[in-house]
Amino acid sequence: MSSDVLAIVARHDPARWTGTLRHRAKTDLPFDASRVPEGAPLLFDTTVYIDQLKGDLPRAIVSLISSRTIFHATPALAEIAVIVGALNPTDERTKHTLQPILETLERIPLQRVISPPNETWLEAAVIAGILARTQGVAKEARRKFLNDTLLFLMAAESGTILISRNSRDIDLLLQMRPGVGVLLYQKRT
Repeated sequence: MSSDVLAIVARHDPARWTGTLRHRAKTDLPFDASRVPEGAPLLFDTTVYIDQLKGDLPRAIVSLISSRTIFHATPALAEIAVIVGALNPTDERTKHTLQPILETLERIPLQRVISPPNETWLEAAVIAGILARTQGVAKEARRKFLNDTLLFLMAAESGTILISRNSRDIDLLLQMRPGVGVLLYQKRT
């Protein structure tokens, strides 16, 4: 295990990252669905599931999803599943909210679910820690970047294109590790 950590630290060298990363203009980020390589499989960030349930996915994303192989990452599924436990069972709205979430989770084919291996967790934690430090995230919120970093690295390792609405955090990750397949979107208005 220690050799994994040393290799990760050597690959990302926390000492190299001392300044705050600046967010780039949206025009400099990968928002164009037509630039996704033909046939490339997709990996969803949690935002995709939420926006899909609410009917807020842009048409270009819906069209792309309908023609591609979709993989589902356990960190994103966990973020969805936590909602199931967090909803107040005595609130009248819970049953209406809960049903579509459960149906979404049940429809996901197990053979399309991928989980990060131990080394990916460690690498994501190191990168998330670097981002928390350089972006001035409060000590108690240091895990803020962890799931996004996990999904980002999982996309890189699996050869999938990560689809996300979280352009701010993904922008920072792309600055740290350019070349990872990402497609960003904004909610349909």
